[in-house]
Amino acid sequence: RHGTPYPATLFTVSAADTRVDPMHARKMCAALQWATSGGPVLLRHESDVGHGARSVSRSVALAADALAFLADRTGLQPP
Repeated sequence: RHGTPYPATLFTVSAADTRVDPMHARKMCAALQWATSGGPVLLRHESDVGHGARSVSRSVALAADALAFLADRTGLQPP
């Protein structure tokens, strides 16, 4: 619904996913960006990654981005 204050949202999408079409996340992200009057709605896109298996470095980068998003949205301050 347009004007609804949806919470801040981070979508992650893998371009080479053969099980879940990346377009679903793209469309949902666009719909929330259009509708919301609240926090940011972000899309994190990874190319050359499929459904599940990814290198350790990409797993660490994904976790770091997700944790940074959560820290920002919850107001977590560095020690």
